[in-house]
Amino acid sequence: MAHTLTWHDDVSHQARALSYAMRMTLKPAFSLWPLTDNGIRAIGHLDRAVDRLPKPKRVKIEQVFLGGVPCEKTTHPRVATGSLADATILYFHGGGFVFCGLATHRSACATMSARAGVPVYSVEYRQIPDGGIGTSIADAMSSYRAALGTVADPSKIIVAGDSAGGYLAMKVAELAVLEGLTPPAAVLGFSPLLNLDLKSHPRKFMKKDAYLPMKQVLALEDRWLAGPDTIPGASSPVNADPSIFPPVFLSTAENEIMRPDVESMTRKLGVAGRTVETHVWRGQVHAFPVMASALPEGKAVLDLAVAFAARNL
Repeated sequence: MAHTLTWHDDVSHQARALSYAMRMTLKPAFSLWPLTDNGIRAIGHLDRAVDRLPKPKRVKIEQVFLGGVPCEKTTHPRVATGSLADATILYFHGGGFVFCGLATHRSACATMSARAGVPVYSVEYRQIPDGGIGTSIADAMSSYRAALGTVADPSKIIVAGDSAGGYLAMKVAELAVLEGLTPPAAVLGFSPLLNLDLKSHPRKFMKKDAYLPMKQVLALEDRWLAGPDTIPGASSPVNADPSIFPPVFLSTAENEIMRPDVESMTRKLGVAGRTVETHVWRGQVHAFPVMASALPEGKAVLDLAVAFAARNL
């Protein structure tokens, strides 16, 4: 077992422009957006707007269900050989459990499918206001259980996600063990949410985040824990038993809310003797791998994640 933490210092002009644009536009907009049910439903129009854009080329995209949960299956003509042969990626999109969906993350899933040569299932789990985090976890686990009986090799399911989706990927890995299911072969987390106690986060990271306003992120905590479904297992992955996790790949931006917990998770996994590889990138924004089609650093992270999975399957 090995654990590494690598810093990346080079910043492309695309990344500089994106960070500036988000700081000047998205962050002010998010800081004023109402987190009422109507306000959150209005944010949902983002995914519908993106859905009208041209679909990624050279991949086949199918609408499917896993355990009754809507998903998109993305397949690239190139088929993996070696350790990734018959592997599957189960992807959970980010968005703070309030917005984003299949369309906003379609390009990233297509990139992963192309680079890995494996099918990627993107899961459309329920979000606020249709339920709290417990409901999102229930859908994530339903999709995972169904995948175990559907994919080519259930021992080669890689769970992945960004931000809130990274939280779900870690929860699936934890709960699979607790429920006695075949565990995921690896976890890939891009700026994953690992700690629901956001008030414990150092303020300097929250203030420097390029587009996540501190006030609004903190206000989400009460909404996350509401709903009919409770959170099984540890409420925060960073507090789960680290010895139960499969090999874990993590990435984070230098100045973002999630970085302290990514580094803490890395240390805990390392002390527990687990395999963990973590990358910290300067000059990037939260969940930047999702924008791999526009960012060279995003493509680089996805390549590193795929290579990590190939080495550890």
